Amino acid sequence: MPQILYTVRAACKDVQQRGRFLSWLSPNHVLEVKAGGATGVRIVLPEREGETGPAVVETQYAFPSRKTFDIYIRDHAPVLRADAMKHFPPESGVTFARQIAEIAMEL
Repeated sequence: MPQILYTVRAACKDVQQRGRFLSWLSPNHVLEVKAGGATGVRIVLPEREGETGPAVVETQYAFPSRKTFDIYIRDHAPVLRADAMKHFPPESGVTFARQIAEIAMEL
């Protein structure tokens, strides 16, 4: 049964906002996702494209199976997403994108 890699990409308008986002993200939010079934978390800060590009945070969560991930999405994600929207509503300029992938191989 393949593991699931769930990536949430938050694009912040500048590095100051990214700092506030990181303070909100870890440790509390990350620990809540782990309590919902994630077995591993990686927070990645991609390089910015010049000084005007968004300051991005990619949070990668590993889930042991699709079933565990589906339970997380059904039972835990709605509350956690609502909390994110409370702290970073659309008018804040933070945008979110999500990707779901199967982990084919780890070496």
